[in-house]
Amino acid sequence: MRPVSRTLVGGLAAWLVVSPSVSASPERWDGLHPDAPPETAQFAFLIGEWDCTIRQMKPDGSGWSERRARWTGYWILGGWAIQDDWESPAPGGGTFRGTNIRSFNPRTGKWDNRWLPAGTLQWAYYEAEKRGDTMVMTGGEGRDQAGREFVDRNTFSDIGADSWKWTKDRSFDGGQTWTLGVAFIEARRSEPPR
Repeated sequence: MRPVSRTLVGGLAAWLVVSPSVSASPERWDGLHPDAPPETAQFAFLIGEWDCTIRQMKPDGSGWSERRARWTGYWILGGWAIQDDWESPAPGGGTFRGTNIRSFNPRTGKWDNRWLPAGTLQWAYYEAEKRGDTMVMTGGEGRDQAGREFVDRNTFSDIGADSWKWTKDRSFDGGQTWTLGVAFIEARRSEPPR
């Protein structure tokens, strides 16, 4: 993983928080810009409104929790990138929100992804690439509740027009070995309002 300038990340995070055009209602676009790298369409399956069911291993490993969430994806920057927003019940009550910004990097042939959860203003960096019929994101370094450093691998699979799946694996040794399936999401396209 490459380090990201704290100044750059902090500046972008501050801009996202105070910019009325982003925080209130981001400008959305109808599709991929004709001059954008064609690979930019690889994450286009996220465009739209998604109802999600999440199964996640409890932090102490004693079992599973399950909850519902809403995932909303849309084109940004004139069709050069994709942004997707997450909203779910927070474990202690209230609502947990976050946003991803995804852009294809033609120099590396991979995706640059940034995840920003509300309330932290700490960007997590992921690198992603298409592998066969899946999209695989690796990164999001952090510490779990026990203080152990980790890196995540999130895999989108079974991608269809109206559904897809997501699996999180976690490594505590820098990606040498993985604990498989610590969280799962099943997403179904939301029914349009009647």
